[in-house]
Amino acid sequence: MKKFLKAIPTGIPSLLALALLSYLSLAPDPFDVNEIPMFAGADKLVHIIMYCGTTLAFLFDYTKHRLPHHTKLNIELALTATAMVIGIVMEILQLVMRIGRSFDFHDMAANCIGAALAMAAAHYWLIPAFRHRMLRHHHHHRHHPEKQ
Repeated sequence: MKKFLKAIPTGIPSLLALALLSYLSLAPDPFDVNEIPMFAGADKLVHIIMYCGTTLAFLFDYTKHRLPHHTKLNIELALTATAMVIGIVMEILQLVMRIGRSFDFHDMAANCIGAALAMAAAHYWLIPAFRHRMLRHHHHHRHHPEKQ
């Protein structure tokens, strides 16, 4: 897994997430989702998941780029805010493009909630775990020679 993660070029996860997010947000009926029976609130859950995934892609790329150094909270917050702004812009584009999609303030809120959840999970759990996994042996001995 470590080799696979290192082999992914920095920026590719973010670009793929943005491309998928754009398609899902701006296509008139991606994957014929209007034909799939859903429970009440399923649409909001989908928005949370989409923006959580996009934010995690942004934060993964940033963390990988920063290795072996620690990430900075202000950059993590800026990337999260970027995902939130994208969520707001996508809703506005749905309104002005008249593509059969509807503008919804609740969708905007769900987009922002998804980004915020990703930020919290990444900052407190995923980024430290990723750093530990990627730098387990190499980093420790290089920066703590007295413990060798």
